[in-house]
Amino acid sequence: MRKFTGVVLCILVFASASPAQEYDPQYTMLALNMAIVSVHRVLSTADRIILDQEYQNIIENLNLSNIKSDKEIEELYLKLMDITSQRKLHDEERKTVERHYTLRMQNRLADSLSHLSAGEGEHFNLAGLLASCVASYFRYQSQEGEIRQELSESLYMLKAEDITSFNDMQKQLLSSSWKLMNKYHLPDEYRLGQKTMDDFYRTIEEADSPARKLRMLQAMEYDFKVYPPYWYYRAVTAQEAGELQEAEHSFSMFDDVWRPVLRKDPYKLEVMKYRLCELVRNGMPQDDEARRRIIEMLKVIRDNTLRDDWVNNIFAGAAYFALGEKEKGIACIQANIDFGTEHEYSTAMLSQMNKGVAPAVLAQDTLRAVKLSRLLDGLKEEYTEGALAVADYFDGRPGAVEYLEKLAGSGNNPLVVHALRIAEIRKNTPANFKRITELAERETALTGNIPAAYSGALTMVKSYADGGNLSAQIFLADMYQYGLGTAENISAAMAYYAKTGSADIYSQHMYLNDYVVLSEISGKEEPKPDAEITAGYETGMKYYGQGDYANAYECFLKSAQAGHVDSMYMLGQLFENGRGTYNNPSASRKWYQRAAEHGHENAKKALERMQDQRPAWQLW
Repeated sequence: MRKFTGVVLCILVFASASPAQEYDPQYTMLALNMAIVSVHRVLSTADRIILDQEYQNIIENLNLSNIKSDKEIEELYLKLMDITSQRKLHDEERKTVERHYTLRMQNRLADSLSHLSAGEGEHFNLAGLLASCVASYFRYQSQEGEIRQELSESLYMLKAEDITSFNDMQKQLLSSSWKLMNKYHLPDEYRLGQKTMDDFYRTIEEADSPARKLRMLQAMEYDFKVYPPYWYYRAVTAQEAGELQEAEHSFSMFDDVWRPVLRKDPYKLEVMKYRLCELVRNGMPQDDEARRRIIEMLKVIRDNTLRDDWVNNIFAGAAYFALGEKEKGIACIQANIDFGTEHEYSTAMLSQMNKGVAPAVLAQDTLRAVKLSRLLDGLKEEYTEGALAVADYFDGRPGAVEYLEKLAGSGNNPLVVHALRIAEIRKNTPANFKRITELAERETALTGNIPAAYSGALTMVKSYADGGNLSAQIFLADMYQYGLGTAENISAAMAYYAKTGSADIYSQHMYLNDYVVLSEISGKEEPKPDAEITAGYETGMKYYGQGDYANAYECFLKSAQAGHVDSMYMLGQLFENGRGTYNNPSASRKWYQRAAEHGHENAKKALERMQDQRPAWQLW
């Protein structure tokens, strides 16, 4: 590592300002102060994760071409890179921290999108994303206490010998500051001291109100007036305190003292985001000059966003999309997916952008897409589009039924056909009975796809049904009724048919049929049928031979409830074929099962035959 850093930093020997321009020593001083602050942050927290953040975002991020060659600064950064690179997180450790961070940031993003969904007007409120989309440099620092509770202490705590190394580094920083101040004839207030930094970070992290924090920061102006991060924190605090003029003044001061000493500057990134949000707070400007300024701001944001900084890619993507720059917005979000930095929310937002949703509904549609993705986790990809179309139907989204029709005409997804059948049923008009029958037969023909399609969609359908969606309640009741992707459960089917109340004739019909079935099957069984019961079976067989299935059904039912095994088998046949009663495969299997339990061989064969059969639909 020493060889690598030595080669890189040797570039400083040749880097210098253009001969036509006088070098600004504040570049050197700011690079020095960045190192001072990095070491101070590591020592004050004794945290390897903070160390890793400083290494990635400051120490390794130095813009060498903008800083004049100087032995003091070269040696300083060489040693600093050596110390930090030996103690920064290993790949697996970083992945562990990233998992915790990503989950928390996803939750914060979801909270922001929820608030936007509840209060959006005609434009996408980018300011509402600021709280959740912070630059990667600040991500752990803003959640340090929360994440530490979830991690092993051995992962983030610095060892005693590491602290000694950084204490030695602080001594070298003091010596370098002294020499550089004299060399460039800079006033002493340009140098950051340990005590002033202690006060500064304690103010940022512990002040109990924005107004108090602002007063404390204002009192520190002499010590930090040429340090850009100070003005960033002061501007943000002023905004939180409602002091907008003070915020604008602080942002202007940031611009005055800022120098491009970092390749990707997290402070410049955040300042530009705040200014962009202020510009579009009341909607996206329509005049060309304002749009040009916004495009320039977005370029600065993109130029200062690290590749793994997925939340800022989402922020920039949403901003471009709200501006009407769809392709640029998509590119920002696609980067998260391509580089594997975040998948769930990025995929959801990307899908909405590709659909061309209005910016005003981007937040709510992204949240909905994330929710559905979780509910459909495990569903085969070939059925996902159809399941999402079914969800659109449940939500009553415009064009949902027409889209179901399109998918039904070109695909093999039984979920789509089932939803269409329910849409027809809910019209409650006898005239469309033929259409319902056609859809039922089409779904029956998709027998082989039913287990995979329905089992993967069960969680989603149940979520909608339990949330009070009437169409989903019918859909789920049918699933329980016919064992679609779940075990047959007549009681559960009845419960969901009942939830629809008097709003649906089909559900009332199915509920009553199931009630009769359960009542019939629950009849008491005697261990040994007597002569009268046997005679009832024989009478039933006479009716059956004559084609009088209704009377046969009555005879078999009484004998079966009394425990006559052959009568149980015959009831199974009647229910299977719809003779003397309605066609009900569920009831048929139950009577076959009871007969098989008593050793009836034909009943056992009937169960085997029905095992892989797609039951015919019960229609009203």
